[in-house]
Order: sequence, then C-alpha cells, then structure tokens
Amino acid sequence: MRPAQNSKNIPFIVVGISIYMDREEKQSLGLELEMETKKVHVLVFPFPGHGHMIPLLDLAHILATRGLAVTVFTTTENQALLRPLLTTASSQGLHIQSLILPLPPTQGLPPHCENLAQLPLHLVPLFMYSFKHFADPLEQWILHQRSSDGFGPPLCIISDFFLGWTQDLAAKLGIRRVVFYPSGAFAVSVVSSLWKHMPHHGVESDDGEVCIPELPHPVTFPKSKISPLARMYKPSDPISEFIRHGFNLNVKSWGSIINTFDGLEALYIDHLQKLSGSPVWSVGPLLPPVVFQGTPNLERGNPNAIKESACLQWLDSRQRRSVLYICFGSIAVLSNRQIEDVAAGLEASEESFIWVIKDHPYSRISDDNVAHEYGGVLPPGFEERTKERGLVIRGWAPQLLILSHSSVGGFVTHCGWNSCLESIALGVPLIAWPMGADQYSDALLLVDYLKVGVRLCEGPAAMPSRDDLKRAVKKVTAAEAEESKRAEELSSAARMAVEAGGSSWKNLEALVTEIKKLTPIH
Repeated sequence: MRPAQNSKNIPFIVVGISIYMDREEKQSLGLELEMETKKVHVLVFPFPGHGHMIPLLDLAHILATRGLAVTVFTTTENQALLRPLLTTASSQGLHIQSLILPLPPTQGLPPHCENLAQLPLHLVPLFMYSFKHFADPLEQWILHQRSSDGFGPPLCIISDFFLGWTQDLAAKLGIRRVVFYPSGAFAVSVVSSLWKHMPHHGVESDDGEVCIPELPHPVTFPKSKISPLARMYKPSDPISEFIRHGFNLNVKSWGSIINTFDGLEALYIDHLQKLSGSPVWSVGPLLPPVVFQGTPNLERGNPNAIKESACLQWLDSRQRRSVLYICFGSIAVLSNRQIEDVAAGLEASEESFIWVIKDHPYSRISDDNVAHEYGGVLPPGFEERTKERGLVIRGWAPQLLILSHSSVGGFVTHCGWNSCLESIALGVPLIAWPMGADQYSDALLLVDYLKVGVRLCEGPAAMPSRDDLKRAVKKVTAAEAEESKRAEELSSAARMAVEAGGSSWKNLEALVTEIKKLTPIH
C-alpha cells in the first residue's frame, strides 16, 4: 500500500487568526505591527484523535496566554475541532491561528477519514504513516514564513508523540522540536520501552507474560494487554519500521511535555528525564481554568448532545456523591450484549446514573456482518424502569460539567488518560474497564499503585456481570471508601499543581522561558 505522491503540491490555508484588525486599523490605533512578529512563534501539531487533540489544544491556549504566537496545524476534516479554541482566542486577543492542509489520498485508507475515531484498529499504522507526506508542505510553509508579514517563522514545533518524524523535519529546518505526550508518564515509560527493546517478540501466546525492561520497578503484562501498535509490528515492513523509528525519535527531541503532574507520577517523570537526558515538563492536568473556578460550562471536542442547563438541572436534583457516571470515550464501542450486562448491573445497584451511549456503530466496526451487534441498543423498557434515577445521553456529553458536580460519586471508564486525569482532578474515584491502547497501563497505575479506583473487568470483549458492577459501585461510593479519600487527596494535589507557584505552573513558566530564548539553529 503506497500513499499518493502528490503532497508537495498541496496548497496551505491559514485561517482563524485571532487578531482581526487590518494594517490600517492597527496604524490608526497606534499599534506597532512589528509586535506580532516579535512574539516567539510556535507550530503546534496534534495527531487527529480526540484523546490526542484536546489536551494539546488546551496547551496551545495556555502558551498563547503566556505571550507566544501559536499556529495550530490540522487537516481539513478536523478543523471544526479548533473552533472553540479560535473563538476563545479571538475574544481574548491572543495570537493564535490555524493552518489547514488536506490529507493526501492514501491507498488503503477510506476517503475523508482523518480521525482515529473513524478508523478500525488495523488501519491505524497506515494512517500514521500517511502523515509523513505533510513533511514537504510544512517545510514549504515554514520557509515561506521567513518572508511573510504574519507571525514569522516558528522557532519550535510541538508535536504529538505519534508524529516522531517531525524531529527530522525540525532538524532539517534548524528549529527545535518538543514532543507532546497526551498519555501519563507511566504509560509513556512502558510504550517507550516496548518500542526500544521489543520485549514481546518471541512471546507467542497472547496470554504470555511480557516483562517491560528499563522501568523504575518490575512491570509485566500479558501480551494481549500491551500496545496494539507494538503487537502489530512486523520486522522490515516499511510502515512498521517507520512507526518504530518515529517512537524512538521522540527520545531525541529537545524536550518533552507531558500531561500529568508531579504529585501523581513523580517517579515516572524522573525516569523519562533520565531516559532522554532532556527536560521533561509535566504541565498537567491540562484543563480549562474554569474547571477549578466553578461549574465548567464549555465545549471541548464535539458539540454536546444535551443542553448543559438540562444536564445541570438533573444533577442538581441528586444527592451528594450519589450518581454514577458511565462513559467509554470517543473510540470504544460496547456491543449490544455488553450494554445489556451494564444495564442489568445498573438496575441491580439501584444507584442514580448518567450513561453516555453511542447511537450507531462507528466506522471502526469494519465488519458489516457484526456491525448490527454494536447499535447502542438498550434492553426493552430499561429507560422507563430507570427514568426516576437515570439519564441516558446519546452522543457527546459535557464530561467536565458532569465530573465537577458534587452529586457524582464514581466514574465507570475505559481508562483513557484524559478521562482518568479529569476524574482525578475533580475528585471522582474510578471504576476501571480498560479496553486497549495505553488503558491497561493506566488501570494498573490508578487501581494497583495509586488506589484511586477499582477494576471492573478488562478487554474490549469482556462481559461484566451485574454482581461485578454492583459490587464495584458500592465499593467506590461507600462513605469511608479508600478510593474516594485518595481521589480527594489527588484532586487537591492537582489543584495545587496548576495554581500559581505549583509544580505544573512552574514547569509551564520554565517551558515558555526556554522557548522565548530560542534562536534559529542555522
């Protein structure tokens, strides 16, 4: 399978600049036009998947508020996800613009599929590989900025860890590259070791134990629970070798930014710094500031499927810590059989709940013969029987608003890092059901090491019994539950980290200070 070779001729489009005055208007107001170009310019390149994009867009906003000019690059089909950021930037007078390029047609990828949520797992390596064809148009755009009247040329690229090839691009252009990790430090330590040492090679059975080398302490996983990308690696295959090379390039970056905080993962943050020999800036939790200032009524990711006011009214009608929140992120899809089991557990628990369900099969369900099994179908009469204590949301939910409400006492989650970090920051204990990617590492960290949650089950095909769910719910919502106490402690630590003088606040200050010192390498 070979991507189309026409990427050099792709036109680039810059939209969404937050400073809307034209040259004459600025002169009439006595503004110095050179001020825009004097700001150090950073190119931010998220990988298109909600779990990757959302925290890096939050970081882009923070960098702009601290005096940097920021260009956010994404593909045509993902530009709508930038709208909230650009709207906020405009209202605050920040120097943020978006750079939009179409993804070149790639043999083997469905047309117009430019986000991880649209692709089955087996196409993800090819999707990652296809992004290397942005190297030439990005180089052209960066070179063009050296003679433009806009922000000027970027002196730094901040790119997702799925985009390791941007390290070579930055070196070619004489600028720095900082790798952004949307995952936690423990998960990053595990995946970095996997790609460097490939310890799963030679382990034949999916149940065989894989020992992860070069970690601060012994860690083992069944082969079935390590990174699916690493499991799909084929020696000498061009796509596999490209991906492995990219992950290994991340360690050679000028520095690393990671969405975690010292009070949560200091051991693994220190480990990553020793591993790379370069600065590691832990700046999390990357959340909108309003999260810690009151009820967050804001849009992140897709538009919400329920009015925030209606959701808030329902939550206000519940007692403190009495509501169970159930959501499995932007990618994971439950089968109708799994939905039946969860529904049975909810009825047996007699707890109040908010349950987020996807109405239809995403294109990740690639087999038409089984697609009908993933239709988001609730058992007959379930909503009627639970209408006095349950709220079903079909589509995207205002997760931060829900988790920040005092009535929420537990979160059944797939253990995606964004969801975990949001729950920890807001003091809500977790009920873990990891299904793939780095979620098994997250569950191990949060349940076994940090004791901030309990494990419900594991795997995308798991079938939790009604008794399992009932026991898990009762455990985390009990008045003296250890998990609830730990959640409150870590929530306090998260708040302190992002406040002025906190560890993440200081790390952001240090990061911006270092970026502002940059000059072109050549």
